[in-house]
Amino acid sequence: MSQIQIPEKMLQRLKTCTSFPSPPAVAMQVIALAQDPEIDLARVADTVSGDPAIAAKVMRIANSAMYARRRQSNNLRQALIVLGLNATLTLALSFTLVSTLRRDSSKGFDFNAYWKRAILAATWGKLLASEFGRRDAEEVFLAALLQDIGMLALDKLAPDTYAGISPFQLEHGRVSQHEQSCLETDHRSVGTWLLKSWNMPASLLRGVQHSHDPTAGGVEPEHREFVRCVALSGDLADVWLTDQSETGIRRAGQQAQRHLGILPNRLAEMFGIIREQIPVAEGLFDLQLFPADQLQDIVESAKEILMVRNLYQIDRNSDLENQKSKLKAENSVLKVESERDGLTGVFNRRAFEEAMEREFAAAAKNRWPLSVVFVDLDHFKGINDTHGHQSGDAMLKTVATLLVSTLRDTDIVARYGGDEFVLLLPGADTPQVEAVAERLVQRARETRVDNGNGNTFSITLSLGIASRDGKSSFATSQELLAAADAALYHSKRNGRNRHTSYDKIKAA
Repeated sequence: MSQIQIPEKMLQRLKTCTSFPSPPAVAMQVIALAQDPEIDLARVADTVSGDPAIAAKVMRIANSAMYARRRQSNNLRQALIVLGLNATLTLALSFTLVSTLRRDSSKGFDFNAYWKRAILAATWGKLLASEFGRRDAEEVFLAALLQDIGMLALDKLAPDTYAGISPFQLEHGRVSQHEQSCLETDHRSVGTWLLKSWNMPASLLRGVQHSHDPTAGGVEPEHREFVRCVALSGDLADVWLTDQSETGIRRAGQQAQRHLGILPNRLAEMFGIIREQIPVAEGLFDLQLFPADQLQDIVESAKEILMVRNLYQIDRNSDLENQKSKLKAENSVLKVESERDGLTGVFNRRAFEEAMEREFAAAAKNRWPLSVVFVDLDHFKGINDTHGHQSGDAMLKTVATLLVSTLRDTDIVARYGGDEFVLLLPGADTPQVEAVAERLVQRARETRVDNGNGNTFSITLSLGIASRDGKSSFATSQELLAAADAALYHSKRNGRNRHTSYDKIKAA
């Protein structure tokens, strides 16, 4: 599991925060039991029955539509046998934590919207896991339920974080960018730290930490399906809560097919299953998610878009669909070729300029920071003249790889022309991008380029930084770009192998 990234100042506030509720005694007992390899039925029954409300909910879920194909239970012992020991403990823990955390609602934070998304995501997460016959479907349920728990902690530690925005009306990646710009961390990292402090299992930590990444990039192969179920549970919850349009439903269908191999027709059927399970979840967590008529409308829309129209098109236009698919694939290849630099594989200047305009407009509208970095390869002409163009090409490819591997997936790396690259970092302010620039300069110093003929040579980089943040404001994207270029010139004029911020030039 990758390292949790939380600034030291925020970490200290987390450790000393007294306003955030701790798991109750029953929950801590459940956590301890779940990690005991010698766990037995009697101990689980004793622990769960110690809280009559939780015991009643375990009974209800064992007899609910979520476990409709299993035999009915008349007492807690039978419910334990139906669910299994680990599943019972996991579900009991979810009910216990939710009942505790919901007691302390926030005045400004949309607590109701938070729990709607959490409970709907948990229901989807369990269904996705069950689709693959996973024996840990209840752990996916709990991880999906808690994937945004860091937002509750951030609301306690920094109440202004969500002021002026509606986090449950935004794409969740944007929420993380907003949190990063305000606090230099996000709710995934904080939530993972919190669960770790409660001694939660590693699978839950992993699910929460990677809950925005349905590709499960960087996750060990044996854990990827678990992580993808959690990540897609949030996306599918958002279809019900914020984007019931045809575009939103189709996007969710594409994600489910791409990352879990679930075909549109099957996903349409799963929407129907969720329709049956939502009343169960509402009863278990004492929260109405949707009126009954709205539930039916959403399911019918999903079936129409994912199944009925899909079958109609296949039956009536199979040849046309094949031609369209072929054309789409060809266009996709052409689009990639038109956006990418042929030598290095990073974005080209035209694609960068389009992204720059788009991100600048978004940053201006939402008052998010935006940073640009110009990167110049020091003494590139000398390398070309001394070692030949093959070595120069190898140098460009090496630097492109270094840039991409150092930056986030949401950042843009482009070859601007010749030996010059440009980086676009949405949500990053001057201090954050200076830290990135320092890593790039240092990594370049440690890098050797292999020209393919058995010869290697060293490289250094010069960088210029400009940020549109609380300190500096630029009226246009071109002004921001020109400022980064001026900062790059300052780095080159002062010895190269360094980075310079435009703010420091202004202050000098």
